[in-house]
Amino acid sequence: MKKRAIRTVYDIAEAAGVSVATVSRVLNKHPNVSAKTRERVLEFMRESEFRPNANARRLVAGGTEQACFLLSNRHVAHSFHSRILMGVEDYFQHVGGHVVFTTIEYGPDAEFPNDALPRIIRQRGDINGLLLAGVNHPCFLKYVDRLHIPYVLFGNNLVTGLLELPKKNSVSFDEVAGAHHATVFLSELGHRRITFIGDLSKPWYRRRYEGYRTAMGTRASPESAIDIRNEESAFELGRKAVPLLVAKHPDTTAVLAQDDETACGILDGFRRLGIRVPQDISIVGYDDITEIQYLHPALTTVRVPKEKIGWSMAELLSRTREGRHALMPEVIGTELIVRDSCAKFMVKSVSVK
Repeated sequence: MKKRAIRTVYDIAEAAGVSVATVSRVLNKHPNVSAKTRERVLEFMRESEFRPNANARRLVAGGTEQACFLLSNRHVAHSFHSRILMGVEDYFQHVGGHVVFTTIEYGPDAEFPNDALPRIIRQRGDINGLLLAGVNHPCFLKYVDRLHIPYVLFGNNLVTGLLELPKKNSVSFDEVAGAHHATVFLSELGHRRITFIGDLSKPWYRRRYEGYRTAMGTRASPESAIDIRNEESAFELGRKAVPLLVAKHPDTTAVLAQDDETACGILDGFRRLGIRVPQDISIVGYDDITEIQYLHPALTTVRVPKEKIGWSMAELLSRTREGRHALMPEVIGTELIVRDSCAKFMVKSVSVK
């Protein structure tokens, strides 16, 4: 069998069965390494004629950080992840490091390595950590674990079939609490017939629905949902939901949308039917994306601190470089931003004009 080429400190770490931090200590002649481990690492270096390049020397010396922000299965122009990247860039500018950006498209059953992998990851050169954003699946995380590359995951969009957030090396925001807060706000305005609109097959929207459902339960209000699945456009999902809402839940006085894009589609659907916001019905979005600044009326929404998420991911990555032990996840809170799309309950039902 052909012996795998050893080119980077990550290859040395994997071959010797140690962490990158241990290789760092050996190369820097740090005393906190056992003689047996030191000799094993040096033996792999001698056998492979390994010579650390300039970037690797900076890594093992604890110098300039250069991380890769990898956006998985998401459109590059989407403002949500763009603002997470802005937070990452702010952190690396603060510490004098660098971040490179690339993308990947893969499915839940993908096998790695494959041609979809960006070259910078296939060769594992010039970076000392990964920031994984977008939609990710466990198959890719398992591959990254095998590479012994430190990484931090944006935890909300990990697809596992479970509602729980990741339990290590991740930064997430509290989707359940955000939706709960929004639902309580609508309830305090006097609304009792509040409908959730979204795609409940996706775990991130399901968590938001659970927050809505819990709040409705504590106030003894009836739950109702419009669940539309496999719609590529969130805007179209919202627009298609409006006639279903009027037909199935005509007594609805307020809507919680799965996200702001869906809320935009709902607003368009209401406009087409002559349903006024907030005079006839109130609506709350989720995320506070950049694009909603152009809406009229201005959309009440749950603000996700996207730049803070990015900064926290980069900061956590810096800590993971000290060793490959799993670090506790960080969960960031959300904030309800009240604007013009909600009003006190004044009517009993919506009506088609």
